[in-house]
Amino acid sequence: MAPGGSKGKGHRRSGRRREILRAALASFEESGYEASTIEEIRRRSRASVGSIYHHFGGKAGIAAALYAEGLADYQAGLLARLRRTRSARALVKAVVRHHLDWAGANPAWARYLMGMRRLEAVAAIEVRLRELNRDVVREVTALVRPRMDAGEIEPLPIEILLASLIGPAQEFLRLWFSGRADLGLRQARELLAEAAWRSVRPD
Repeated sequence: MAPGGSKGKGHRRSGRRREILRAALASFEESGYEASTIEEIRRRSRASVGSIYHHFGGKAGIAAALYAEGLADYQAGLLARLRRTRSARALVKAVVRHHLDWAGANPAWARYLMGMRRLEAVAAIEVRLRELNRDVVREVTALVRPRMDAGEIEPLPIEILLASLIGPAQEFLRLWFSGRADLGLRQARELLAEAAWRSVRPD
């Protein structure tokens, strides 16, 4: 297709959408959601006000899209990592390592996901978020269940398994982001990954 055709326009629209989301994340991180304005997001993204409203309908729409896309990015990376594992131990450790690695690579996005869950704009897309979570839990279950059936992982409900693996890592991230952690992220990831494996391996 020639440059300027519908495919080219689609790429430009997608690129502009990403630029607006990136600008909004920077603004929310620096000024907070409430103090951030459409004008500030427009200035950072160099998009027009019309383009912002066309893509998102306003600041609340940006906040919701930013949360959903951050969650989807995190989940896609998690599933890709788990699919590559070849043992129960590697699978369990991959859950913890991904949680910390993704946050380390995307600190602003991670802080946003951790802090904005109860924002009214995010709550408005609760159905979509539940669908995202349900889909990833279904695939994680498909990967974990054979390991449980083989006696390689304690037979826990999947929600309890994930909570026991991710919970300590999430709490460490809260300390790390607030500057209250004595350990670095890389050192903590290995300690937490090993502790997670010990907590769910059969004795």
